[in-house]
Amino acid sequence: MRDELVLETPEQIRALAHPLRQRVLGLLTNAPYTNKQLADLLQVSPPRLHFHVRELQAAGLIEIVSQQPKGGVIEKYYRAVARVIRLAPETKETARDQELVESTLEALSQEYIRANTFFNGHIPEMRFAHELVRLPADRLARIQELLDAVGREIYQALEDPERDTYEQFVAVSYLLHRLPPVSMEREGPR
Repeated sequence: MRDELVLETPEQIRALAHPLRQRVLGLLTNAPYTNKQLADLLQVSPPRLHFHVRELQAAGLIEIVSQQPKGGVIEKYYRAVARVIRLAPETKETARDQELVESTLEALSQEYIRANTFFNGHIPEMRFAHELVRLPADRLARIQELLDAVGREIYQALEDPERDTYEQFVAVSYLLHRLPPVSMEREGPR
């Protein structure tokens, strides 16, 4: 497995524009799995999952790493081609496409629901915040710097050659975006 894959084509980005494919890719960066194993983990039918696995493979994001005979069939084990997947600078504009953002948010929601179910409604070490807030430019810049530092820490963890031996498997998600302007004065009946 390579350390990094830079997404350069619209086909690669479109392949990620589905929440199930993002979840599959997340699992395959950590270990090889068969289509059946992935379907069981993600609680979807094997035929449905196979379609999405083929899409990821056609886009060059995953590959077959081994094949083993089992009960008259050949089981194929898939793995992500890289530990870290990043967008090329020229594809960043495409990546802002609403479909990719929405599918990423849907994947995040599905992972949360799966974890919440597994941990019976009490996910250990969970941190969550969602605030709509007005900020001065300097405070916004500091928050952006902190999130950039978190991003760098995540990428360092993804590149750690011993990461597969660590027992903590977590999801880290953050989203910072501007909102449309709203009046500071409350509009209402006069």
